Amino acid sequence: MSDPLTATDRASGAGVDTPAPAAGSPASQDAGCFHCGLPVAVSSAASPLEVLGAQRYFCCPGCQAVCNVIIDAGLEDYYRHRTESAVSAARSVVPEFLTQLDLYDNPAIQKDFVREGDSWREASLILEDIRCPACLWLNERRLRSLHGVVDVSIDDTTQRARVRWDPHIIQLSEILKAITDIGYIAHPYDPSRSEHLLQARKRRSIERLIFAGIIGMMVMNFSIATYVMGAPDADGQLPLWVVVGRCTSLFAVTTILAYPGQDFFVGAWNDIRNRRLGMDIPIVLGLTAAYLGSLYATLSGGRDVYFDSIAMFVFFLLLSRRWETRSRLKAASQLDRLSRAIPRTAKRLDDANHWQEIPVNELVPGDRIRVLPGETLPVDGVVITGTSSFDESLLTGESLPVQHSPGDKVVAGVVNGEQPIVLQASHGIQASAVSEMQRLVERGLARRPRYAVLAERVARWFIAALLVVATGTALFWISVEPTEWLANTIAVLIVTCPCALALATPVALAVAAHRLMGLGVMPLRMRALDNLALCDLFAFDKTGTLTTGQLSVAAVIPTGELTQEQVLEHAAALSCASEHAIAKALRRTVPAAKMTIEQIHNVPGAGVSGTLAGTLWQFGKPGFVMEGALLPARIQSIVAQEQGRGNTVSLLGNSHGVQAVLSFTDPLRPGTMNALTRLRKSGINNFAILSGDNQSSVNKVGKRLGIEAIKGGMSAADKVSWTQSRQRAGHRVVMFGDGINDAPVLATADVSVSFSDATDLANASSDFLILRTDPGLLCDATQLARDTRVNIVQNFAWAVTYNIIAVPLAALGWIPPWGAAIGMSLSSLLVVANALRLQKKEVLAPHHVPAADRS
Repeated sequence: MSDPLTATDRASGAGVDTPAPAAGSPASQDAGCFHCGLPVAVSSAASPLEVLGAQRYFCCPGCQAVCNVIIDAGLEDYYRHRTESAVSAARSVVPEFLTQLDLYDNPAIQKDFVREGDSWREASLILEDIRCPACLWLNERRLRSLHGVVDVSIDDTTQRARVRWDPHIIQLSEILKAITDIGYIAHPYDPSRSEHLLQARKRRSIERLIFAGIIGMMVMNFSIATYVMGAPDADGQLPLWVVVGRCTSLFAVTTILAYPGQDFFVGAWNDIRNRRLGMDIPIVLGLTAAYLGSLYATLSGGRDVYFDSIAMFVFFLLLSRRWETRSRLKAASQLDRLSRAIPRTAKRLDDANHWQEIPVNELVPGDRIRVLPGETLPVDGVVITGTSSFDESLLTGESLPVQHSPGDKVVAGVVNGEQPIVLQASHGIQASAVSEMQRLVERGLARRPRYAVLAERVARWFIAALLVVATGTALFWISVEPTEWLANTIAVLIVTCPCALALATPVALAVAAHRLMGLGVMPLRMRALDNLALCDLFAFDKTGTLTTGQLSVAAVIPTGELTQEQVLEHAAALSCASEHAIAKALRRTVPAAKMTIEQIHNVPGAGVSGTLAGTLWQFGKPGFVMEGALLPARIQSIVAQEQGRGNTVSLLGNSHGVQAVLSFTDPLRPGTMNALTRLRKSGINNFAILSGDNQSSVNKVGKRLGIEAIKGGMSAADKVSWTQSRQRAGHRVVMFGDGINDAPVLATADVSVSFSDATDLANASSDFLILRTDPGLLCDATQLARDTRVNIVQNFAWAVTYNIIAVPLAALGWIPPWGAAIGMSLSSLLVVANALRLQKKEVLAPHHVPAADRS
């Protein structure tokens, strides 16, 4: 759905950056509007309000009303800690926006962007007019204060809010209006609008960096000159040009701290307000001490000023954070690209057999849709007519087109190639694979590895220790050499580097998530990334994982009164509700079963049973059909013969005994041999096959792949027991499976992997989904996990080594403040640059599959 608020709707007052009066400044009409900073005209001015202990004036009743709402909500601290003025509430767009809010409560419109549960609804919103971190804090507090809002999370990188509410208590329009009441605009997430806002944020980041660089160069030029020839004269007086230069540098550094350096102060205040120790606290303490010391020296003609240290420090920190933000936005934009690819309209066949163009959000399961060559599929579905190739590179990273024929499943976001097709929708837009991918990856990124959580805890203790050391340094030098205490304390505060602990770890994880998506691997739980790097045993299911899972009927051998056709119809009818590979093979052979089986019961890993005309029929493994009884000798011979050929054998039986033997063949998945070879070269030597298929067919696959630990005929409980025994022996286990009976062992293993076309239950139990059909992507994901772990360990090692050396030297007075600024800045840049190296790591994908491995 399009955003009702567009750039062309904005009035000229939007975007004015005139600062509002500070809390302690005189409040007058001459100072401008307290809320937005615009001039206060007598003709349109609103009555003043008392805010922060002073009378405040407003340019219009709108700004006054917004301020009133903020004060009444108990959020007065927003005005105390904001770093930029708000947007004027007099914009003509706000009344227009308010008139459209009720539209968002329309269920037909909500289908496009709202998820529904039994007692909740959830939407992703874009926040507009966010100008500083205090704005995010204000919006989050406002949303959490609303009765009926269940949960709120705001991503400070993308400025996107995910809100969950109880529709029986509060409506979405009321939530959006509550945000409008405090002077901001929120509307449902739209990829194009999100991209526009992210671009604006990147521009602001670059502007601040350029500002700090240009102003900082002037400060540095003056400082270099004073180092060479700015010494006091014989009477101890500074030359006039030095005095003037210091005053100029004071003004320049003040502007650096007020504009590009404001984020550090806001971040430090947020840390203090939330009672936590963040890395901005020592930064702000160092900058404040250096600034106040330099101010005193400038006014009193003292010996040392630290303007160059401040300018250099702010510039390099902004540069490192610019790199960090860029990496985070790259990871976020990977999913936005998927959403932007979905078309807004589709051609649906109506009741009169005419093709009608309708909005995508009106499509429901069962609708027939026509997709022409070059068009993008709007929703997930099944091909009804037509055979064509599809470009799936945006979704899976696969560079080569993939051909699909009638009966094949296709997903939203892929591009049709040569021929027109007719598609039957299987999901609406909110339930499509693209939408589900977005939710899963966002949830997966929130589940961080344990070393990321550990890094935050260590960083807090590290900062606490730093503050203690800085206090001790100040007390020591005051008692020993009072003239040196300020310089040495500033050096201690500035020289330290908490970035490796609090900054570089999330950067590395963001880059790793971006790389995984680019490879075609969806991270559902990023906390499993560390385990993947350490796992030493890889276990595989056979059917659908090591093999294609596309079974075909090899033989149908009746042993009763049924014909081959009747055997196939009975087996297909019994398996109609199953997603097992054998059931799919039967459906391909018998597209539409002519009989109806009642009371169907599925036993995962064993078989299915059901009633036909009062007779109980069973289809599945020999032990399931015979219920523990011995097979007749003739049937034993047939089963042994088929299993000796490496085929999977199932029996069809009823109360009168076994009625038929069916065997199925399943070729190796292309790339399997190559994947195992690469894993062995990477140092993995322990492999196992855990399969519910008969031992003979599993042995055949295991022997071909060179795997010695081969377990066939395993139930779901057997797989869990085997995995737990290996874990008790000290192994870390990766389980790669795809069936319903694999879900328990996937949940038990240290790391679980499945293909994206596996069963829903298997996917829900997995840590990583392979989006393509190439098992070699598991090797790439493993190598990337190892690289990420090594990268973060390197950052930790550098942080510890650097601080062990630098902090004592600074405390002893051997590192001046300017040297501390250089050391800290270079250290920050080093750890962030090291994390960004993960973007450049070469991964051989897509892989070349040898001809011998394609069979």
